[in-house]
Amino acid sequence: MVYIIKKRIGEELYYYLNHSVRVDDKVKTLSYYLGKGPFSQSEIESLVKEKSQMILLEAEFFKVFSKRSDYKEHHLPSSFINILERLKEINRIMAPFNKSYFEKFEENLQLRYVHGSTAIEGNTMSLRDAQLILEEDTPAGNTLREMHEVLNYKELFKFIRSYRGDINLKFILKIHELLMKNIDDENAGTLRNIDISISGTDYDPTPFPLLEDEINNMVDWYNEKKTQMFPIELASNIHQKFVEIHPFIDGNGRVSRELLNFILIKNNFPRLVIPFDRRGVYLRCIDIGNSGDIVPFIIFISGLLIEDSFKPVDIFFEQLKAKLINEHYSSEISKELDNTMSDYKEILSIIKGMEGQIENLNINELRKGKWK
Repeated sequence: MVYIIKKRIGEELYYYLNHSVRVDDKVKTLSYYLGKGPFSQSEIESLVKEKSQMILLEAEFFKVFSKRSDYKEHHLPSSFINILERLKEINRIMAPFNKSYFEKFEENLQLRYVHGSTAIEGNTMSLRDAQLILEEDTPAGNTLREMHEVLNYKELFKFIRSYRGDINLKFILKIHELLMKNIDDENAGTLRNIDISISGTDYDPTPFPLLEDEINNMVDWYNEKKTQMFPIELASNIHQKFVEIHPFIDGNGRVSRELLNFILIKNNFPRLVIPFDRRGVYLRCIDIGNSGDIVPFIIFISGLLIEDSFKPVDIFFEQLKAKLINEHYSSEISKELDNTMSDYKEILSIIKGMEGQIENLNINELRKGKWK
């Protein structure tokens, strides 16, 4: 709650807009100088309306910058986690102030996600064709299968928006059913009843009689870890575990990416897009994960979030910083924003270096951990 403070110095009356915010176990009072009075009641109301938004925003930033990660289980350094959490919270705080931009960005993110996820599986449709199908119900693409692969995401997103539960076998089967509609209706939403191999790898997925038990074990693991593990690492692990089980004849990659994004969005992270031109690194990280090392995949996912999904933070950063300086708001917040963006760029550089190592080594070297 914001409130007015009056200070009389000699014959002069000075007005301040104050707001108290709890940071850790302490209360910090933020104060913004409004001017020398006297002011009429209507003038005071106008000043409060004009200035309260920024002081409330400043309070939100103080909460963000005072928070430190306390996850019981994580592979990433705490410094990485703190920056990712900061970016997530800055994204959340700034969204209401740039509503139209963020809505368009989210729409674009969703479109690119559908295009990227289907392209990884071999769909040759262009981004524009995918957009025509999703936004305008206009037939496009080279084959009916390609068209339905994209079109099915409309129904999937509608289902996800209305879904109030969490990950379980029924939920996973429903995702698969929706994604495989008009593509493989016979097997849509049904666990495979044969053993399969994964092309291009020497990994053997779970034998079909054990599929339901293995998925339920994965769900039990998720329920145990979801309050203890950093959400990006939790999402990466579920993706990896699901790919290793490979419970469907077709569509496993799409379902695994949807589960990953379900966990991210449930924890207020933005949707993750895996572009087709990063397909090679993505599949190599999964292959390393098959051999027991999940860290490259976690770092890869973190890098994509920083580089792509958090773009609005980067775009609005300079505008926000200029406003803080020009209107004499907190220099402490401005400095923390500078530090955050500097760390963000440094972390992205580290992740890019790791991606380069993964691309340049052969698969045997990768499995021996030489990417580190």
